[in-house]
Amino acid sequence: MKISKKILTILLAAILAFSVFAISASAAGTPTGAEAMTVTITTDNETYEANSAVQVRVTISSNYNVPSFRFPIMFDTEVYELPVIPGVKAYNTCASAGTMSYNTADTAQFIPEAYDPSAFGCILFQWTASVTGGEVGHINNEAGELAFTFELRTKSSAVGKTGTIFIPEESDLFYYQAIENPADATSFYYLNAETCAMSFVPANAMVVGEQVSLVPNEDFGTPAVIDEENRFIYGLPIGLSGNAELKEYVKATGKAVIRSTGTDIGYGTGTIASLNIDAIPVKSYTVIIFGDINGDAYCDSTDLGTILSYASASSVCSDPTLIFAGDLSGDGLVDSIDLPIYLAVASATLVIDQTNPY
Repeated sequence: MKISKKILTILLAAILAFSVFAISASAAGTPTGAEAMTVTITTDNETYEANSAVQVRVTISSNYNVPSFRFPIMFDTEVYELPVIPGVKAYNTCASAGTMSYNTADTAQFIPEAYDPSAFGCILFQWTASVTGGEVGHINNEAGELAFTFELRTKSSAVGKTGTIFIPEESDLFYYQAIENPADATSFYYLNAETCAMSFVPANAMVVGEQVSLVPNEDFGTPAVIDEENRFIYGLPIGLSGNAELKEYVKATGKAVIRSTGTDIGYGTGTIASLNIDAIPVKSYTVIIFGDINGDAYCDSTDLGTILSYASASSVCSDPTLIFAGDLSGDGLVDSIDLPIYLAVASATLVIDQTNPY
């Protein structure tokens, strides 16, 4: 059941103010001075595949009689999304002695200012006690009891990412309400953040899904090399022409599809090969053509001019991709030591081995 924030407030007032107060006319309750509540969030697993249901469990422990609670539960939208039906289900006291409700509409209003609403989703949960046989329903279990569960889903783009599900301590939506004697409806009393310690334990889950990567395309027997640490692809031919030719040398594992984006002037050094699942990028690699500095997939006099500026120290190569592609001596720098090699390539007396250029 989805209800608005306004209706939630009306429900609380109607049930706890009118129905409850009609039972007795005794004096208001007195705080003990040590009230505390802990809300713990857990998930049914620690890891999930992409596009999977995540059951979220919410357990509440308290050392005082809690006749109602309300708090927002937030989650990383980079990892999780809210299904059409979040499957909220009450348990134990929440199921037997009150009404559980939630709100998923216009949830940005429930997110504290300290958080970016575009990065988080949110559900506002509320439980309001009922009155049965002259007694107000209440939660008071220091060991903790499962209060309710609901569902989220992992996103297809979340492979390899960890997301948090949590209650923001900065929220101003918490209820600080207690009842000293559940049989005496007028023994309600009110607390605040200073007089009632509320702590929250978040849940963290990782989306492992199907581990996707690039591997050499053995169907063509090519010498392509995949550097997973740096996410580089090399061992490719001079003059690489595009995505179709790239896929003759490498292929994606699992359900991923390769989509590459060339540089401004070709498919050389700096070309990005992205692995997509359901049209969403989940991993990317950078093409390296050794000796190609300008990204046109060739090593020629055009690149020689850039190397000359590095050799004369008039400019410094600091881009890790260009250093890897331009360092033909293997010393980790692009400088005057590489110049003779480029001169030999430009004069066609040397061909760079794209699998092992050193």
